[in-house]
Amino acid sequence: MVRFALSLLIVTLVLVIGATGFFGFFLLESTPPAITVANPPSFLGRETSIAIRATDERSGLREISVSLVQGDKTFHVGSRTFEKGAWWMGNGVKDAEETFIIRPLDLGLASGLAKLQVTARDSSLWDGSRGNEGIWKADVAIDLTPPAISLKSTSHNLNSGGTGVATFTVNEDVASAGVRVDGEYFPAYPAPGMGKGSYTAFFAVPYTSDRLERLVVEAVDRAGNVAVTGIPHRIKYHRPKVDRIIITDTFLASKMPEFTAADPNLTGSPIEIFERINTELRARNNEEIRAITQAGTPEVLWEGTFIRLPKASGRAGFPDERHYIYQGKEIGTTYHLGVDLASLKHAEIPAANTGIVAHTGYLGIYGNTVIIDHGMGLFSLYAHLSEIGVEKGSRVKRGDIIGRTGATGLAGGDHLHFSMLVNGHFVNPIEWWDESWIRDRVLANMHAR
Repeated sequence: MVRFALSLLIVTLVLVIGATGFFGFFLLESTPPAITVANPPSFLGRETSIAIRATDERSGLREISVSLVQGDKTFHVGSRTFEKGAWWMGNGVKDAEETFIIRPLDLGLASGLAKLQVTARDSSLWDGSRGNEGIWKADVAIDLTPPAISLKSTSHNLNSGGTGVATFTVNEDVASAGVRVDGEYFPAYPAPGMGKGSYTAFFAVPYTSDRLERLVVEAVDRAGNVAVTGIPHRIKYHRPKVDRIIITDTFLASKMPEFTAADPNLTGSPIEIFERINTELRARNNEEIRAITQAGTPEVLWEGTFIRLPKASGRAGFPDERHYIYQGKEIGTTYHLGVDLASLKHAEIPAANTGIVAHTGYLGIYGNTVIIDHGMGLFSLYAHLSEIGVEKGSRVKRGDIIGRTGATGLAGGDHLHFSMLVNGHFVNPIEWWDESWIRDRVLANMHAR
């Protein structure tokens, strides 16, 4: 009996000590939560988001809160409280990520310096009922004033499918600046020879539009404040030429093997393969071109008019609306996003202007292709080549031979397909062959003061 009582006492003591230790592990621990702030802001504008991660492996999280201190006043931004779990499990929430939106104007703060504070409390009893407290602090500058934009360029007479140029100044350092054309954004670059705060943006006018819903300059400062100013303009609409392209069995027999050899997944009858090439592959190739031509050298590399393939006659134009006909039935519609130029077979192709070679190689429907970066988002493209004579990354001068014409890709005969692009968007090359257009619409706007 005595042994049984002694054993029971020992077991009880072990259980009490174990429970106390278990209880203490979760509720009497003294380690504060850890706080991480993703991309801590140095500036706060009218609306800024802050992403916070808090962790506590012992008692778990009780609360995350964000506040701003300016002068002797504290402004509560927001908080998140976590429901407390069973005591023997701690709180249960060991890791949490929260995003808070800070709107200084709504809180009553003024422009100037402030201190941003993030506080995380755990579920322990170390500090009475408050728990351990982890604190993250950072000094921030509150800027509630959007930048001021001054549009300098004045000649914005545009053509559908053409290129526009806007030059403007901004009165402070900005995180980004550019032109927005309906839903598309075209980044601006420091304006050549214009000094700090001056920017120039090339932008593309949609080739199917006779009017724009939105054509504005947009600037965002380091605090995230957005300024927008409209660009007065006129658009001359040029209705695309409509072409009927007859697809013959002879054409299919000569061209489809090139594509099936490059892509074994292209299966089916010759006309089924053509339809996939003309839709799926065309879209994929245009996305590849867009990726190549969306970012480039920030300064101007070109000078003067762009060279046209010598002694060449024009074939298809930009942006011809093409309807493909097979055995009397329409099987697809596309737009021709360049100008086709035919000369002698395997004629030498000069670089249209000075630049850096951004791409060389086979590119689906375009065949062997060279793309040249001319700076500030402007690119030229040369397709269907029989030979490529330059390497990616090399610098070429206006008139340097970069390859020879051919019939690679979805070409029915030997010719050069020549395109111009502005930040990934195809534009009418004819403008860039026109000396007076470059002088009056491009250079005049780039150097406007």
